[in-house]
Amino acid sequence: MTLARDERPDPEDSAHTVSSLWALRACELLCAFMFATALPWQQPFAWFAVIAGLGALRWWHVNRPSFKALPKPRRKRVYRIYMWVLMSYVGSSCYFLYVPGNVPMQAVLMSYLLGNATLIAVRLTGDVVRTTIALCLAVLPTSLRFIVEGAASNTLLMLMGIGGLLMTITMVFLSRAQESSVLHQYEQRRRAEAVANAVAAMGLSKSRFFAAVSHDLRQPVHAIGLYLVPLLAMAQKTQDRAAIRAVEGINQSWRALDDLLSQVLDLTRMDSGVVKADLQPTEIAPIVSSLILQHSAVAEAAGVRVVSLVRPGAWAMADGLMLIRMLSNLLDNAIKFSPQGGTVLVALRGGRKRWRLQVRDCGVGIAKGAQERIFEEFVQIDNEARDRQRGLGLGLAIAKRFALLMNGNIEVRSAPGQGCCMTITLPVARRPDEVPSAELAADRMDTVPGELLPQSGRFVPVLSMRDVLLVEDDSLVAGATQELLTSWGLRVRHVETADEAMREAAYGQLAICDARLPHSASGLDVALALRAIGKKVLLISGETNAALREAAQQHQLLLLTKPVSAPQLLSALQTL
Repeated sequence: MTLARDERPDPEDSAHTVSSLWALRACELLCAFMFATALPWQQPFAWFAVIAGLGALRWWHVNRPSFKALPKPRRKRVYRIYMWVLMSYVGSSCYFLYVPGNVPMQAVLMSYLLGNATLIAVRLTGDVVRTTIALCLAVLPTSLRFIVEGAASNTLLMLMGIGGLLMTITMVFLSRAQESSVLHQYEQRRRAEAVANAVAAMGLSKSRFFAAVSHDLRQPVHAIGLYLVPLLAMAQKTQDRAAIRAVEGINQSWRALDDLLSQVLDLTRMDSGVVKADLQPTEIAPIVSSLILQHSAVAEAAGVRVVSLVRPGAWAMADGLMLIRMLSNLLDNAIKFSPQGGTVLVALRGGRKRWRLQVRDCGVGIAKGAQERIFEEFVQIDNEARDRQRGLGLGLAIAKRFALLMNGNIEVRSAPGQGCCMTITLPVARRPDEVPSAELAADRMDTVPGELLPQSGRFVPVLSMRDVLLVEDDSLVAGATQELLTSWGLRVRHVETADEAMREAAYGQLAICDARLPHSASGLDVALALRAIGKKVLLISGETNAALREAAQQHQLLLLTKPVSAPQLLSALQTL
């Protein structure tokens, strides 16, 4: 308990306010007026003048900045001296305010002193020494005089004195008990704060760990994806069917690895509090139309019809990218589990404060007992064989977290044999004054693993640039990127650091820059510097933090997130 006692603020540090000063002086002045009716007026007002002067001096002194800057032990000594001197003069009321033979005025005097004692006990809780001495100085002189004089001639007066004495002793014991309680509460709060700080530090360490893991795991996966295209080209050149099948198998495994890696990292980053929703007024209809168009080929191959009943002009407060991923996952599942000839319906139902965006299918449905479990990680109903073609069991877990981050929710309503209805609830938003309405990551390309580029002989895309400056510190990624770009007929100059990039800034018409560079250099800063001298710039990152995405959007930089497939890289170069 010693540590808590030393660290706890002094009870008088925040007690000296102007209002308390005037309230106490008003009570003392009223007391002086009352006793002036029974005593010569000079006597009670002289007592009041001394009390008021000491009170004003103490208030002025302890509120000075120089006093507040003193160490706590010195402030404590000054507080004690002031309190004890002031209570000595309060106790002098046994002479200045004592009216011999007037029991009503003597009762008023004892009431005033006990009121003062109560105020002291409440105000000084936490310093039992200061409280005990102050109570004794304030009440005991008058109580003893009452006892002595009452014992000779007035039993009532003696009993009032004994009552004042007992009240003083009681308040001293209560003050000691209250101090123990306050110290215990303070110690509990200090421990709780220490635990909260430890949890916060652990969360920060966890966030940093996952940021590093995200970057370091994506690097080799990114390199594998880039090496696949020239590897397939070589296999097709030699017409080695076994090698072509092997490369296709590697590509499928790479896609599964990237999908698993991305989803697991997303989950861990959301659980560690790193991911924050960028909530903006977002129009729902364009998102739905775009996603239905993207899923049309898959739906057609499965013989499933997708119908939208989402009216234009419906705005939700949402993160556009999170909403796209949520709805895309629900559409994937709905198409996957609907029978051939079935229909998937996307409908929007409104309310005053919430939108309900529903995706309905006509599949096998979900039993009531399993409906809550589908939002858990790696849970797949009716997939005991763990067929990867049916997913990894992470999509709905991520969708649930996205919904909660956007102050919404996602719910399921289903019954076996009656299909499934997934409902996303989102807050209603007002339409912004400026148009266009829903710009969905115009300056960022979302990276989903792509197919290998079709290879018929030597595939050479048509690109306007010929010389590329590659700023990448990972030798494996740099080698894969350089080989892929070279196979497209480009000349590549590779540098590893920000300083080397600026020395080679004049080379080429295009720069591909990694977001994290050696010596804590920022790839974003290098990209902006290269663009300032007239280069086209493509920024690639192994991290998925919102701050980098927002910065890229703010500066209108094209940003790809590793792992990047060859078609995505080619599409970005053609866009530039």
